[in-house]
Amino acid sequence: MRTLTSETDVPKYFPYKIPRPGQMVLIDAIQEEFSKGNHLCVEATNGFGKTIASLSGVLPLAEQNQYGILYVARTHKQLDRVMQELRPLSQSFGFKGLVFRGRTASCLNPLVRKFAPNPQLAMYICGQLKKSGRCSYYQTLQRKVNRSRNFLHKFIDIPLTGLQLRKKCEKEQLCPYELAKQLLPVATVIATTYYSVFDPQINSMFFEAYNRPLSRTLLLLDEVHNLPRIAVEIASARLSLYSIRQALKEAKQFELTPVANFCRNLEDTIRKIAEEHPQNEIKLKADEFNTELIRRSRIRDFKAFTDELQVIGNNIIAKLLSENQHPISYIQTLARFFQKWCLQHHRNDVTYFLTKNDSKRQATQLEIIAMDPRNATVPILRRCHASAHLSGTLQPIAAHIDLVGLPKSSRVLSLPSPFRPSQFFPVISLGVTTAMRFRTPIMFEKIVKRIIEVCKATPHNVGVFVPSYAVLQSLIVAGIEKLLERKLFVEKPGLSSSENDSLVKSFKSKANDGAVLLGVLGGRNSEGEDYPGREMETVVVVGVPYARPSPREAERIDYFEQQFPKNGRLYGYHLPAMRSASQAAGRSVRTLKDRGAIVFLDNRYATPYCYRLLPSWIVENLKRVDDVDGLLYAQLNAFYSDN
Repeated sequence: MRTLTSETDVPKYFPYKIPRPGQMVLIDAIQEEFSKGNHLCVEATNGFGKTIASLSGVLPLAEQNQYGILYVARTHKQLDRVMQELRPLSQSFGFKGLVFRGRTASCLNPLVRKFAPNPQLAMYICGQLKKSGRCSYYQTLQRKVNRSRNFLHKFIDIPLTGLQLRKKCEKEQLCPYELAKQLLPVATVIATTYYSVFDPQINSMFFEAYNRPLSRTLLLLDEVHNLPRIAVEIASARLSLYSIRQALKEAKQFELTPVANFCRNLEDTIRKIAEEHPQNEIKLKADEFNTELIRRSRIRDFKAFTDELQVIGNNIIAKLLSENQHPISYIQTLARFFQKWCLQHHRNDVTYFLTKNDSKRQATQLEIIAMDPRNATVPILRRCHASAHLSGTLQPIAAHIDLVGLPKSSRVLSLPSPFRPSQFFPVISLGVTTAMRFRTPIMFEKIVKRIIEVCKATPHNVGVFVPSYAVLQSLIVAGIEKLLERKLFVEKPGLSSSENDSLVKSFKSKANDGAVLLGVLGGRNSEGEDYPGREMETVVVVGVPYARPSPREAERIDYFEQQFPKNGRLYGYHLPAMRSASQAAGRSVRTLKDRGAIVFLDNRYATPYCYRLLPSWIVENLKRVDDVDGLLYAQLNAFYSDN
């Protein structure tokens, strides 16, 4: 490993005096591999400083060869962090940076903000408002740009976070989204989401405005463990029975007889299948389903019919918008779903299900379930000049290479944790499990007892994350709220973003007193949120979040087994669960000043199969605590007393 002999060894574009351990190794690796046009996969924990190290590695190459840099991440907070790290480099060397967010996150127009819950609807409403001259933000931007091209430079001379750009635009009554599009070609570093780069319905617009070939682009993909999941979400779709009934109502309102007949036949076909099959998940044969639906609806060309539905839906939205009514069309929703159905029904990497659900939260629905992330990732990764895949939870890295379709020759790098062993305490508490056959009242009472021990030993906030809402409810029934001597905040299904933000904010505000957040593994609070310092000193991971056995999970495992022999169950079942657990575990130690504990409450984490899928920075220090009352408390109490 490269070491520094003096401050003169620090790279030109590294803004700090002394790099953290391992950062020089990452910088050197990026420069070496990117200069060859290769791909690099890196596992490095939170607090390592991946963002600034990777930027310092690629900026010289970008400057020498006029490459563009796309820094891709999942959340707006991660994107903003890129601009914060770039700012001192911008001031010293003139690099220009930009956060590019979608319309739904950046638009200031009240109609889009109120009526556009998804990017597709936002794009259409935005287009209609611009076309009819009803967006003052867009018109003001066009006037100012036409008067002076230099007008744009004041928005990019200093890298701005997404929120800063939005506030600046709001002050000057400009459209942040259209402004960002015009700034894309002049930015050295663009921080954007996975959807902008990998979603075909969005990336065509993005790359057109970006105005550089991918062959002259360097990709930095942060928290890249999310990419396989996002890639299959992009190609998947759902259509609920509620949406079909609303489309029927809409067709009747506008006297669209063929559309109304199609909706009735679609609902009847779904009801017939549901009645013939007692199970809740029914695998559909797409061709047979199409044939029956087309026969009953007397449709000659199904693709042409779905395209016509799209035009009808767009016209309805335009009409409602012109009348200042809620511009939503369920016929358009129907069109988007079946357009995707027509494109994919012949593929062997897509499966179709009818899912029955009597819950008020989720209606019976048709589902298109994509299984292979490579359909979205390979077209981009093959065309870019080079890419770096960065995450703190990437083990086994060979699996990531397979799942996103990287060349087998891609370089693999696992970097040491920058934390001292005395800073964090990872432990497996033996004697408890959430395995299905052991889910008894006695087991849940024992799990609650261990959680109480953790809370008594932890000076400040504790996060407890469980595999499902069913397990969460079992802990409530077992008396966790009554036995805790702290305020308990409980994540509930169906919370809106604002409601959840309020819950987390309240939890964080109790750090000095010590509170407990009880949430679900794989959710936004266990993966997308940061809890630095005292905001979550100890994380308790209860159980292994395996997906419930179902026909769709069996389909996924079988598909992966065909594609990656002997690894089907690993890729389709074990790996997603362990990634969720590892992500939650990382919530406790976010910066180099933090101290924290990670408690795995399940025997299975001590088995070789699960153990080997944990991040190396956890495994290197992981301890086991025997199934003895009070022993977990004693171990944690000693850790926090020493710190």
